[in-house]
Amino acid sequence: MAARPDPMRFQNVAIPATATPSAPERTQHQEWDELADRVAAPPFLRPGWIEAWCRAYAKAAPTVLEVRRGGELAGVLPVIRRRRATAGPTNSHTPLFGPLAADEEVAAELAGRAVAELGGALVLEPVDPAHPATAAFADALLESGRLTLAESLRKAPYVAVEGSFDDYLKELSKNHRKQVARRRRRLEEAGHVTVEIQTSPHGLASALEDFVQLESSGWKRGSGTAIASRRANRDFYTEVARWAAERGSLRLSFLALDGRPIAAELGLEEGGVLYALKGGFDPAYSGFGPGQLLTHESLSRCFAAGLESYEFLGRDEGYKLAWTSATRERVRLRAFPRTLGGRVSRQAHGRLRPLWLRLRRA
Repeated sequence: MAARPDPMRFQNVAIPATATPSAPERTQHQEWDELADRVAAPPFLRPGWIEAWCRAYAKAAPTVLEVRRGGELAGVLPVIRRRRATAGPTNSHTPLFGPLAADEEVAAELAGRAVAELGGALVLEPVDPAHPATAAFADALLESGRLTLAESLRKAPYVAVEGSFDDYLKELSKNHRKQVARRRRRLEEAGHVTVEIQTSPHGLASALEDFVQLESSGWKRGSGTAIASRRANRDFYTEVARWAAERGSLRLSFLALDGRPIAAELGLEEGGVLYALKGGFDPAYSGFGPGQLLTHESLSRCFAAGLESYEFLGRDEGYKLAWTSATRERVRLRAFPRTLGGRVSRQAHGRLRPLWLRLRRA
């Protein structure tokens, strides 16, 4: 098997000719992280996440478009050139993607550079249609003459952390509250219940093994969606966990009964937000609702820590909607050149509304 490319050996980095080179001791990786800090970006737009994804899934090194202001990195968009289109380094394991930009003007310039440097079709997903940078990027694509489409992919549930945890619980259905309390009481009657959170690199390998076993049990193993079902998936989440542990954002939580883990949640805490990436439980204990109980504990910690939100990620499935009715839309952005081939491609993907109309709905 051929070795995968080094994902951080970026190709065709587009930098304005008038830009001042950054200080040699500051790597692109460091500048990228500093930009993400300045704009409070989610972890999925940081170089560590992109690096882990490319190592696990990419067949070619990414191209990274840059915009600089006075020598300082102000905008980044990593993409991968494919046969039919240029796309972001994303797949079903990516909760969110999009241009990382200091402001809307920079996002628009990134779009201009994408048109000038890449050509052909561009596909970015899953993007946040409500984010100003996404709107500015899409507007700039339209102004450049591109044909743009937006396709709704999913609605990701989240809980806004406002007020007290008790007040939040009172807004949930009475049946749901009673079920959680009853399951917790029954589990405590069965043995000693604890919640443990792995945050550091020390002991992480063992904790990850426990997590993968729980995440891959039950229906996931048979469906092929489990982390353990593919080597690339295991490599990706292992590297993401190590990266997050090194920077202090890992929240790998376990619900244990008499010291035995029966449910787990892989989370990342960044910028006052807890992102729940993956979870699972031991089906032998399904009657206790261990996954539900661990979600309750995670939400409780979010309120206690004064975070801004708890992000379920993924789709608006019933077990998530039991905790909230709020969702965030995620869309696929397509942009085609205004050529015969581009028009044909646009037609092939359906008669969807222009992106800017969707972005302006709110």
